[in-house]
Amino acid sequence: LIRHFLLFGDVDSNKVFVMGYSHGGYGAFAIGPKMADRFAAIHSSAAAPTDRESSPKNLRNTPFTFMIGDQDNGYGRLKRCLAFDEAIRKLRGNRDDVYPVKMILKRGFGHVGLPDRDWIAGMAMAKRDPVPRHLVWEPTDSVVRRFAWLEIPKPAKKQLVEASCEKNEVRINLANVNAMNLYLDERLVDFRKPVIVRLNGKKVVNRMLAPSLLTLCRTLDERGDPELAFSVKGPLPIQ
Repeated sequence: LIRHFLLFGDVDSNKVFVMGYSHGGYGAFAIGPKMADRFAAIHSSAAAPTDRESSPKNLRNTPFTFMIGDQDNGYGRLKRCLAFDEAIRKLRGNRDDVYPVKMILKRGFGHVGLPDRDWIAGMAMAKRDPVPRHLVWEPTDSVVRRFAWLEIPKPAKKQLVEASCEKNEVRINLANVNAMNLYLDERLVDFRKPVIVRLNGKKVVNRMLAPSLLTLCRTLDERGDPELAFSVKGPLPIQ
């Protein structure tokens, strides 16, 4: 759907949003964290995260808000939202520049009538950063293979990637991942200098990389998003 709008709807790929209420809110809780690299901001009302689909770890760089009434106890909604909020707080720690996630608890409300009609006006101020310097990615299924400038050819639950790219050095820590591809371009590295890649603390790459127009075209075709097209794509040597 995003690809179609980019092709035919004159849409800015850095200004795509997802929001929903009730069952739609569950959709926002599932799709949002699963594909956080595709959205400028995400909002859910009168819903809750699910154990299988909603990883708070993936929201390091993406604004996410969720509104819930303090009397909305059906299917454990309030309890699940409070647990999700606590998980975000632990991930954020004492920093204020990561995990821009906020729970809005509305007193005196149940499942219907939450005052979120104008919420999109605030969301519209956000703009996606397609190539954040730091990433945390916890796949939640076997379908979504790419996250910003990372790819796991065979994603699965219980995998985890923590990655950073600064000063021409890429640092990646993996858990339960047997293969991974790395996407790079001039937004992340200076190709006039050697690029260093450290995997789980061990240096595995230290060499010049050559950008390729063919790779740029192929990666554009992969995702249909010009901001997620890259001129270098290569596998990491994982033992």
